[in-house]
Amino acid sequence: MLSSRIPLSRVLIVVVTMAVVAVVGAVIATARDGSGPAVAEPHMAAKNTPAVKPRYVSMGSSFASGPESNKRGPTNCGRSHDNYPNRVAEALGMRLVDVTCAGSTTSEILSPSKRHHKPAQIDAVTADTRLVTITTGGNDVGYIGRLGVQSCVNLAMTGTRPLRCNANRVPSPTPVPEAFVDVEQHMERIVREIKIRAPKARIVFVDYPPVVAMTDIVCPKLPLAPWEVAEAAAVADSLAAVTAQAAHATGSVLVQPSQAGKAHTVCSADPWLQGFPGSPPYHPTLAGKQGVADLVVAALR
Repeated sequence: MLSSRIPLSRVLIVVVTMAVVAVVGAVIATARDGSGPAVAEPHMAAKNTPAVKPRYVSMGSSFASGPESNKRGPTNCGRSHDNYPNRVAEALGMRLVDVTCAGSTTSEILSPSKRHHKPAQIDAVTADTRLVTITTGGNDVGYIGRLGVQSCVNLAMTGTRPLRCNANRVPSPTPVPEAFVDVEQHMERIVREIKIRAPKARIVFVDYPPVVAMTDIVCPKLPLAPWEVAEAAAVADSLAAVTAQAAHATGSVLVQPSQAGKAHTVCSADPWLQGFPGSPPYHPTLAGKQGVADLVVAALR
């Protein structure tokens, strides 16, 4: 006859197994009914990790860097913390990499700047970049620099000489048509390079708000002769035209402060730009920075 006894070792295994099952069941039950500490599932930890904000690179000259501010960053580029790129980044919830630099040209976006001892702005564009804004071309054709010198000379002739106004300077010559062709070609090259570096990025050209419209009546904040007003308006229009052509040719987004800003010229009731003398003259005010930022955000939403 076979013995009906069960070996002691087998009894112990069964008892231990039942105890483990009981403990696990109790833990799960308390976690579900809230009476005990919750046990987080592995995938829940990932959900609680803060999302990384999309990378946004802003490039261009002083109209983007925003030097008219008491919130300048620690660079020699006149870059401020309240410029339009910062405002766009805040509105869209993006992580800004601001490489704008006052005085920069289209060439200095593509190549290192010897004057400012800065690397090429394009180097900030990486594969994870999702937005790039570009405001450039004005310094290539001497747009604002020419207006500043003309205003300084004109005021000096009336016996007024503002601080940092060198009346002995000679304005740069009016840009020839070929200069604007060169600007457009550089703009298109910038976009091609961005697409190589950041295939998923949206690329936005943001042109310049105008200092003056052809029909404006000259005011004390705009000490220019009538022919200088006409020249400034023509240069601004040509710059806006080549920016639009570059945006169209490359499939980029185009934002046009050049159009919206016609109601906000220097002599208007609500100017987006400083007059002369200003700090610096003919550059965006706080209202101008916000106005441009609003246009960019509206175009991207």
